[in-house]
Amino acid sequence: MSTNQERRAEARQRLRDQMEAQARREKQLRIAAASVVVVVLVGIVGVVVWMKADEKRAEEYAGNWLTCEYSTDGETPEKLDPAEFEDQGAEMLAEVRKFNKQIETVEKTKRDAEPPAGDQARKGTADLTITTDRGAIPITLDRSGAPCNVASFVHLAEQQYFDDSECHRLTVSAEGPGLSVLQCGDPTGTGLSGPGYAVVDEPPTDLAVSEDGSGSAIYPRGTVAMAKSQSPNSAGSQFFLVYEDSTLPPEYTVMGTIGEPGLKVLDDIAKTGVKSDDPSNSDNQVPKRPITIEKVVLEGQDGLPEE
Repeated sequence: MSTNQERRAEARQRLRDQMEAQARREKQLRIAAASVVVVVLVGIVGVVVWMKADEKRAEEYAGNWLTCEYSTDGETPEKLDPAEFEDQGAEMLAEVRKFNKQIETVEKTKRDAEPPAGDQARKGTADLTITTDRGAIPITLDRSGAPCNVASFVHLAEQQYFDDSECHRLTVSAEGPGLSVLQCGDPTGTGLSGPGYAVVDEPPTDLAVSEDGSGSAIYPRGTVAMAKSQSPNSAGSQFFLVYEDSTLPPEYTVMGTIGEPGLKVLDDIAKTGVKSDDPSNSDNQVPKRPITIEKVVLEGQDGLPEE
């Protein structure tokens, strides 16, 4: 073979080697590009899956937990000036003086408490026992209808807020659905005080409507509900126990129910009656025999969502 032939053969071999090398590089680039695409797609799928899972977790959390706002409400009502009521008669002056004495009592005996911290459960029940000097009143509170109010009540009970306090109000209806409740929860015994914070209204939506056309609802015997003023979101620590069907505007938060042994205790308290049967007398809703809450104990909770 001539030298020229050898050179041509070598050139052809080098060309083949270069072409094969180029083909290998192109193949490697295609594989690398495909790998990048796969990685990117896997990443995108991973992000989408993570976002969906995160969205599901957020939905589940929102379904189980609620952020409750407990606004500061620590103001004590101011005393009245008797001179402003001198022209309204001795009876009115007596009422003003009585009110002022109550304010003094509030200032001396008011108890403040911290509201619950963190998010509150939307589900689950709490069993508590209200032990009074007239007997034990077991109650079951349901968070599903009033998570913020139930959380507050349980929290106050755990702080012994209700212990050694009087139930200051008893209402007795002569006949038909009127107002038949025992109201408690103010350690000052005046009905003018609370824990220093307010709880949002969580009005009931499933109560029967009163037939009197007033738009009121029937709070059935055995109901545990929060007391409040006429202002919205003004509930605090005061609550009432319904021992006979009662007619009220449907704006009082229903927290739960009273056990049968507790209803018997309430029936006995109602029989004792009030200090005055005259509706115009301020003692008309004052229990004839004082009723003291000795302690409120959380017995247990059930059905709470996992944290």
